[in-house]
Amino acid sequence: MKRQISDSEKQILLEKNRKKDGKIYCFIDNEPIEDEKNIHFDHIDPFAKSEDTSLDNIAPVCKNHNLAKKDMSLSEYRDKLSIEKLFKSKEDNGKQLKLNDILEAKFQNDYGFIVKYDYNSAKKSITVKYYLDSKQTKLPDVKEYPVFECPITGLNFFYAQVPVNNIVNDGKEESEIELQPRPLIFDHFWNLYRHLRVNTQLQPSICRIDGDNPIFVFDGQHKAAARIWAGAKSLDVKIFIEPDVIKLMKTNLVAHDKLKQLRFYSSILADKLAQIYGVNWQKYIETADKKTEKGFCNFVKYSETSTDENPVKQIEAFIVESILKHKDNKILPYVAPGNKTGKQYAISRDSLKKYYFRYFVTKPPLDVEIDSKDDFRNQEVENNVKLLNILAEKTLINKWNPDSNSAEHKKAERIYRAGSIMAWFPMLRNVIFNKLDLINPNEAERILFRNISNEKWELISKFVDKLFSHKIWIDNDPNIDIVIGNKKAELTKKLFEEQGLTDKWILGLIE
Repeated sequence: MKRQISDSEKQILLEKNRKKDGKIYCFIDNEPIEDEKNIHFDHIDPFAKSEDTSLDNIAPVCKNHNLAKKDMSLSEYRDKLSIEKLFKSKEDNGKQLKLNDILEAKFQNDYGFIVKYDYNSAKKSITVKYYLDSKQTKLPDVKEYPVFECPITGLNFFYAQVPVNNIVNDGKEESEIELQPRPLIFDHFWNLYRHLRVNTQLQPSICRIDGDNPIFVFDGQHKAAARIWAGAKSLDVKIFIEPDVIKLMKTNLVAHDKLKQLRFYSSILADKLAQIYGVNWQKYIETADKKTEKGFCNFVKYSETSTDENPVKQIEAFIVESILKHKDNKILPYVAPGNKTGKQYAISRDSLKKYYFRYFVTKPPLDVEIDSKDDFRNQEVENNVKLLNILAEKTLINKWNPDSNSAEHKKAERIYRAGSIMAWFPMLRNVIFNKLDLINPNEAERILFRNISNEKWELISKFVDKLFSHKIWIDNDPNIDIVIGNKKAELTKKLFEEQGLTDKWILGLIE
């Protein structure tokens, strides 16, 4: 039970916390509490953690904050508000929070100090020098550890408690390969933070050491970030010594995808697969005469170094990333990096994959020689960028604004509801099929796998205008939102047909 303080103790705390201006300030936001009748008192640190019954562990807080914090201690609630603020500041700038951002928030520039090491393979031991400043002017802290060998992979590793100032996240966004590209997820980070304030860390974070660099954290960044935010000065870690980075990336990928310890955001999963594709592709072109996607898949499948890889997924991921990260792409700011859309996003990566790319990207693997006259994969990427840009210009740019709740935003919101896109993406594919004058139904599966003239693009743009001019997008009938919110394509398709929104209407074949 929490300790209840007496009236006399409240007076002691008031006088202790009264500032020179005579006011009492709220522990949470350091704002003055004008009416002292609204002052509450509560524990600074969790009572379960400290069991501190002294007045030193109790502070004044305004009534509103004390009621809002619910079962949290004052320090927990204050930290939650600061964490939420940090996450929001990143999101407002179109970025996502990572371990390095936590380190920067806590230590400014005093983190990422290098380590130097001497690995003695004969003795199976490693001596590590932890430097204490960025310029290495201070004598390092020196530790020696026993080294172990993984019986499966032959990788060498050791266990250690390392200073938090000597770690960084494994990889930068602009680097060619990121072992840890995943951003922090607020709920997971926050729950771990609360847990690790009062409980020990059961599993180490996983790192690697390679050259005169900081220690790179590539798995367990949530627990590392949570411990750092909770005030830890060192972390319990398992460190691989100069490992094969690609092998670790593949292992990390499988662990978070098929084994689902904590599933990667779909954008990150695709990015990691695309990176592995690039590595495997370089190996493939050195050995193959006729280079095809199908040949690449066979190469990966029968490769001696192959683990649990899916080469088709690698190709798909590479194509998707080539489209979404294209320098001319205009729709990306409206695409949520996660599996679900947030308030600021119109559509998620998962939804694009399930309901857009399935209709507009030719499914690999193709048995067409790469860069031959029959290979239009690069052109397909460019065509998808053009089509997505048309959609962005017609429905999102200067229209999507969740904070305004304008008529234009409400229309855009209805257009990109899950039930809607399930129906109008295939409808748009059918219209484009018609306007490209295609005859063979099989060509619908390669709809953008071809050269398309500017005249045809102007025609496509015209019919996209027609699609979104239909009254269904602005009708005040609440039943429309109910149906398109059900995520059932057949219900939305039936609604569209009842309202007259069909392929034939868009093409002008019926009134």
